[in-house]
Amino acid sequence: MQNKSPALVKRRNRIHLEKLASPLFLRYKVKFYKIKVSFLMASTIKLLTVDAAGTLIRPWPSVGAVYAQTAREYGLQVDDQEIDSRFYEVLGRMQKDKSITRGEEKEFWRAVVFETFQPFGDPVQLEPIFEKLWNLFATGDHWRLSEHSESTLHTLRQRGYRIALLSNNDSRLRQVIKDLDIEALFDEIFISAEIGFEKPDPEIFKFVETKMGFQPKEILHLGDSHSRDFEGSQAAGWSALLFGKPKIEEEQIHCFSELLDRLP
Repeated sequence: MQNKSPALVKRRNRIHLEKLASPLFLRYKVKFYKIKVSFLMASTIKLLTVDAAGTLIRPWPSVGAVYAQTAREYGLQVDDQEIDSRFYEVLGRMQKDKSITRGEEKEFWRAVVFETFQPFGDPVQLEPIFEKLWNLFATGDHWRLSEHSESTLHTLRQRGYRIALLSNNDSRLRQVIKDLDIEALFDEIFISAEIGFEKPDPEIFKFVETKMGFQPKEILHLGDSHSRDFEGSQAAGWSALLFGKPKIEEEQIHCFSELLDRLP
């Protein structure tokens, strides 16, 4: 056999390295890696937990629209978008300081409503507005399912996955789920106000593990909050998927149907 010259060997090695470093090769290598990681994750997952508000269900037509319309019925002149913006700012701030705990959930939401409308009315005016809003969001009338959520969860159940709802919410959520006719999709419904712990507290994740009988590595959680859902479940040793837009994490989806590729 004829010996290859050092120059020829060096040239072929350089060409090989250039191919390895090419954008096309790297793109396929990264794609293969993602597929491999997703497959490994799916092969161990037995339980999917899903967040409620902001993930599985959404206020309809919007919090601002319902709040503002109710306020106008009681004589307050307010704008839908302004109220919507104030609501989420107030809610985000209060969730850092308070929890929706058993027996105190109504007081939590009263504080949110009063603070949202604070520039527009006094407490005497706001009390009947709060009471009506409390009841309006206690049924399925002002909630809608996220697109493809029901069909996706039904398919995952057929594939053998266990599914549970895991929400930082109060007991009104049970009636909402019943009104939306999706109770049968869930093996269990875990509500923070009933348990006594909220995401991202590790205790609520441990509670689910004990109740459902699964190890952390066997559980995948889907939710829209980066701190409470994504980081909280990862800190508990679970797999996590962030839900919604914009895309800020590799492990993130914006439509329920994408779960079908991750949990074959």
